[in-house]
This record gives sequence, structure tokens and C-alpha cells, in this order.
Amino acid sequence: TVDHCYFLKKVDENSMELVKYFSFLGVIATVAIPELAAAGWMAPEYDAGADNMRHWTQSSSTADAGLPSFRFASVLSDNMVLQQAPMKAIIWGFCPEGATGINVHFNGDTIPAVVDTFPAGKGAKTTWMAKLPATTASFKATNISATNGTDTITLANVMFGDVWVCSGQSNMAYPLGKADCWNASNVNCTVKDQQCAFGCVNNSEYEVPNMKSYDHSIRVITITGGDSTFPVADASTAGWMRPSLTQGAFSATCWFFGRSVAKVTGEKFPIGLIASDVGGTPDEHWSSPDALSKCKNLNKSWEFPANFTDSVLWNGKIVPLLRTSIKGATWYQGERNSRSDGRTYNCSFPAMITDWRAKWNEFTHGETDPEFPFGWVQLNSNGPDTDNYNNPAVAKGPDGDDVGEWQAGFPSIRLAQTNTLSLTNSFQAVVLDTPVASGSVHSPYKQPVGSRLARQGLAVAYGMKDLVTSNPIFAGASANADGTVTVTFKGLGPKGVEVRSVRGFEALTPAGIWESINVTHVQADGVTLAKPSGTPHALRYLYYASPCGMTTYQCSIYTDVTPLGDLSGELDFLPAGPFFTRL
Repeated sequence: TVDHCYFLKKVDENSMELVKYFSFLGVIATVAIPELAAAGWMAPEYDAGADNMRHWTQSSSTADAGLPSFRFASVLSDNMVLQQAPMKAIIWGFCPEGATGINVHFNGDTIPAVVDTFPAGKGAKTTWMAKLPATTASFKATNISATNGTDTITLANVMFGDVWVCSGQSNMAYPLGKADCWNASNVNCTVKDQQCAFGCVNNSEYEVPNMKSYDHSIRVITITGGDSTFPVADASTAGWMRPSLTQGAFSATCWFFGRSVAKVTGEKFPIGLIASDVGGTPDEHWSSPDALSKCKNLNKSWEFPANFTDSVLWNGKIVPLLRTSIKGATWYQGERNSRSDGRTYNCSFPAMITDWRAKWNEFTHGETDPEFPFGWVQLNSNGPDTDNYNNPAVAKGPDGDDVGEWQAGFPSIRLAQTNTLSLTNSFQAVVLDTPVASGSVHSPYKQPVGSRLARQGLAVAYGMKDLVTSNPIFAGASANADGTVTVTFKGLGPKGVEVRSVRGFEALTPAGIWESINVTHVQADGVTLAKPSGTPHALRYLYYASPCGMTTYQCSIYTDVTPLGDLSGELDFLPAGPFFTRL
């Protein structure tokens, strides 16, 4: 796997410069700016088995150092996209304490700004904000200015459309990479190069230059500020830009999601993509204290201790976004939480989503839907598949987990993610059939990730329900008179169930063994499985970290689907996701 290191370089007597590096099998490889690997760098002591992110990322509390006292917030810049009607966009920024007479000027209107505190709701009144009128989507660039009586500041080339936040850990941070990084002759990862480790998407020679095709309709921004032990108002960023200007240095999952949404909606409105992510981080980092409190004092072995605190990335990389009216959010995270009982994530993940929605609605003064669309990528494969389906003994857990349903690992996190679909306006992309041959948790096959996420998001956020009529989901399982087991699925395409591998199902026998039982017959809406040794108590499917081998698209159950269009990487099939059920 790839872990993240952070290096500090002295710039002058008063400041240090932060650059992220990636460590692959102990070898430090530079990203984006290799000349910084020269002498003069300091590396912190690094423990790949622990999450030391918070000790080495720059605190967002320093983001305003040396900036003008009257200014826009960093998430607002030239070339940005603001949220279209019916929501109202918020323009805001910073000012000297007690400032008066601040006005925002837009489309001939003068809108008085309110000076208040943010984000804590107490302390000095050093921020200002104004709601714009609800503005219909347009590719026509406009300017928005703010004045304080003596100074005028301006946002140039602003468009109105839909704004999506993309967050999570390293699989969300994974960039498209450089145009020449992909090596088609090394898909088997004989050489452990960048595409087999981190930071180079499949067919980058096409994907990176093709970002320019969306320069007229998509804008992107990456939040580069780090963690904080307290909520901060602003975060570091290089500002909004046209996609081609990133030269591939932007979240691939976020990009392919946004590109698919833009294409399928006919590019009728601009899309703004905000990437705020940090590798190697648990969801506790991204959760507010209110969210964390939902998983305390439950009298459960898996809950957070009563005195547990965190929220360091909520404070540093989400709070600065809360005044941005948004359409929705996407998420790719969970790997870091797989080291503990899956029931913790089963509580903390939906609690985080619910809290994000409430806080975004609160801080945009009702201009973000309190149940805005929130989608995520279910965890991909990770590691070798050598120990799969070897009839392991059940690993019982505490608090009634007598069948090992919530044992620490990727499977229980995937289960928690699927359970979270119970939240309104939520959606999930199943991608565990897109492994990389090296076994890295970071697969370069991000096109189907973004496409599958967009397919579900278009149905939830844009009402395109026809896109998910084919979406294979476990429907039920039953034991037959002859001892075999029948499994049925719903959401099947016209061709019904397609079986690509007979392996993937396991039955829990009376002897306490998860016995692998192969597919023996295929029906239109399901499959029949071989007779296990004794009457089974439970059935599970794809319940390993890498359950489908190390070759792409080789899980057991698929169905046909109409591709979203002629986008690169589009596929005409979808896999059924993992499940666990008692019989």
C-alpha cells in the first residue's frame, strides 16, 4: 500500500513550505514537483502503521497569514462556479473587527452584507456575508464585487451551475496523473511503477489532455489546507481553475464523476467540483463533535469512549466550506476505519452524513438542502487474494456478533456502507471488481468508479431514475429441499443474471465453517448454489478484502446496463455488491 509522508522546507525566517510525498515500499517518490527532493528537506519520523497525518499537515489557522484584512474567503475566487437557482449563493469574506458599510454588487443590485462571527458563533465579528438573488444557470461569465467604502474587491469570470464537494482519503485524493504516466504494457504490474502504486489513471495519455474538452463547462478547486484542533474559517487553496490547467493534478474520482454528470445532463449548466481530501484518514477526522457524540454512551464495546475527541479535518477542511451553497457531496473513504469493529463505522458514517447535511443547511442559512444528495464509493479491493474461499472458521465478535459479520476488515466496512443507503437521497457505487494487479488499495481504474457513482447520483440528484433500472442488488436467499441454496437478485437488466465466476458465495455450516459453495445453475433472476455440509445458518457473498481476484471485472454476479454515453471507460455491465444474510 501507499502511505503519505509530509516534508517541510524552510522558506525564510518566518515560514515553512509543506509538500506531500508518497512512500511506496519504503521508497520516497516525489509527486508533481520532483525538484523538491533535493537537499535541504527534513523528513519527520514516519510510522506507516499509524495515522500521523495530523502531526505533519499545516494547520488551517495560518491560512490568513499576510492576507488583506478585507478579502473574499479562499473558497471564492475568479473562474468559480456558484450554486444555481432555486438555491441562493452566498458571497462572504473577512474584514476588520466591527467593520460597517460592506456591500456586494451583482447584476446591477447592491446587497448589504452582514458582519458576524464564523464559524464558532462567538468572538470577534471579522467576517461578512451576503446572499445573492437566486440565479439561473449560465455559462456567461459575470463579475461580482464587494466594497467597504474605500476598497473594492472583485470575483471575475463567475458562472452559475451545480457545485459538488468531493471528500475522503487517498482514493479520493488519487489524481489523474501526468499524461505520459500510463504504461499499457504493464497492466500486470511486473514493474511496480506509478500506475501500480499511486497517481496514474488508466489511459492517462487520453484522459489528461481530454480534460480540456470540458474547460467551457467545468471548474475545479482543491482545498490544500490541513488539520486544526479547533474550527477555522478559511483554508488554503490555489483557487478555482479550468480543468486543463491542473494538468492531471486533480482527484480522478471527483473528475470522472463530474465529467459524467456534465455529459449526461447535456452540459446544460456548469459544474463546480471542490476536492477536499487527505490520505490515510478515518471518518472521525472528518466528523464534527456533534456527529461523534452519536456514537458514544451506547453501552457497546465498539463505541467511541466518552472522552474521545477528534474532528481535525472537519475543523480544517470542511468548516471553511460550510458557507458554500452546494448541490451535493461524494465520498471515497473507509480504508482507515477497517482496522476496528465494523459497527463503529456503521454508526459513525451515517452520523457524519446527517451532521454534514444539517451544518451545511445551517451555515448557508437554508440555501443548501438539509437532505442534499450524498454518495460514496464502496471500498475497492485491497491486497492479494491467496487466502480466499479456503473454508475458514467463523471469527465470532463481541456484543452478539456470533457469525463474524462485523469482524474488522474491508468486508464489514462495505456492509456498513451499504447499510447507510437507508439515509434519504444517498447513493453508492460498487467497484470492488476494479483491482490493480499489484494488490494496491489504489487502483488506476477510476473511470468506472466515477461513472458508477455518477449513474447513481444522476438518479438521486437529477431524477434520472431510468439510469438505475439495472442495478443488481441482493433480494433474498433460501434453502431448498435438496439442501442447495437459491439466491435471487433485483434490479436486473434485460439479460438477467450473468455469472462470470462460480466462486464468491460461502455458507456458515453447523461446524462453524464458512464453506465455499459454488454456483451450479443460473436462472433469469438468480443462481442456485451447491449443497453445503449441513443446514447453513448464514450466507455471505464477496466477503474478503479482494474477493474477485486480481483481474478487473471478474466477480461472480453481473447484469447488463446501458452505458451512460460515449465517454471513455464506459462499460455495459454492473456488478452485484457484497452481502451478508442469516438463513
